[in-house]
Amino acid sequence: MTKTHQKPTIYLKLTRRTAMARNTSTNGIREIVLDDGTKRFEARVHRSGEPAKSKRFKTRTEALKWKRQLDSAIDVGRPARDRKTVLIRDIIDDYLAYKNASLKPLPSNKVTDYQRVRDDLAEWSISKLTNIDVENYVRLLLGEPIKRDAKKEDAKRPKRTYKPATVRKFYYALKKAVEWHSKTYKYHVDEHLFSFEKGTIPDGWSGKRERRLKADEERRLYAAGLDREHTFTEADWRAIIGFALETAMREQEIVGVQWKCLANDDRKLNIPGELTKTGRPRVVLLSLRAREIVAEQRANCPPGEARIFHQFPTPDSVCVSFARLCKRAKVSNLTFHDLRHEATSRLCESGKLNMMQIMEMTGHSSMTTFQGYLHLLKHETSVVLD
Repeated sequence: MTKTHQKPTIYLKLTRRTAMARNTSTNGIREIVLDDGTKRFEARVHRSGEPAKSKRFKTRTEALKWKRQLDSAIDVGRPARDRKTVLIRDIIDDYLAYKNASLKPLPSNKVTDYQRVRDDLAEWSISKLTNIDVENYVRLLLGEPIKRDAKKEDAKRPKRTYKPATVRKFYYALKKAVEWHSKTYKYHVDEHLFSFEKGTIPDGWSGKRERRLKADEERRLYAAGLDREHTFTEADWRAIIGFALETAMREQEIVGVQWKCLANDDRKLNIPGELTKTGRPRVVLLSLRAREIVAEQRANCPPGEARIFHQFPTPDSVCVSFARLCKRAKVSNLTFHDLRHEATSRLCESGKLNMMQIMEMTGHSSMTTFQGYLHLLKHETSVVLD
């Protein structure tokens, strides 16, 4: 419960002595002239069924603005919030609840970005958060070990830090949630809170990974599967890695996709928006090998199981286990997400689909994000200039 600090009695008496009796009120704003000649403007809001609120300002404009915001919030049934009592934890929780109930919920991978910010800045009050604090937070993230490496005690292997593009996502999660919350609950946020010089916030496309599978790495990955109970076997890895390489789907999409998303002829997979990174649904064409994997998954699927890749409980379990698989297979510097890059590259090299079809299938929404693959496209037509 938030404690309210009452002003000492001596302060109240002093205030009464220094304020002159000449008080005028216009549009709910009372002008108060003090003994030294300075003015204060007191805004009051007293509506039926609502607790009375008042606040003093140096200018009439500030007082009117505060009163109108409070009146508007009450009119739409939304309580105004005092920014002194609003914590970053509350801001993130309110925003996630809003998005979860909206027509376009956030995909699971974006939700984790907001949750990370909430955990880091939970007890910070928005009234005390400054531009310098946000900049320092970004700097700390850039030098902090990723969660998977943070607890490692092996001094011989350097701990990996968050990539600039990942830190950028955390920053924009904070920015979006704060801007939505202040607008929704009608309180002021420092206009310079998220104003930075170019280069302060990491570029989303700096250091873009180009890791592709080499030589017999795919075979070695399959062979590193463990043939024992309560673990992922070679067959499990052949299924999910093979499917990722055929479809260019992300791990959260593969793990979450259900049998009901499969077309009647098993040739298309309808990915719902709640699973995709962009929040937009898309259709993935299934190759012969992808359809064979789906058939194998159906044959081994427990009764009543809704998900196609039922053996993998969460996207995180895939990423963590894949890292261990790579270690056993002696395959370095490879993540599960790199399989998406490999799959997209293979689609471009195959010449079976044109650029727009590949972008539709992989979910690349703009040429900016797809431009790294243009040199791999095979063009079936040529242009002759007379």
